[in-house]
Amino acid sequence: MHTCPHGPALRNAEDELARLRTALGLAAAFIHNPAYPLDARTALAMALGLPEPTQ
Repeated sequence: MHTCPHGPALRNAEDELARLRTALGLAAAFIHNPAYPLDARTALAMALGLPEPTQ
């Protein structure tokens, strides 16, 4: 059986990417939730480079 020397590093990078995707998804949900103040949602969207909320 051949073991890739980059295996552990690749797995760590994939795990980190999954965490970042989850965090970005939570931030996007917040940005588009009208229950929160529009100015806070707009500022977060701008800071993260995401589309701004429409309402």
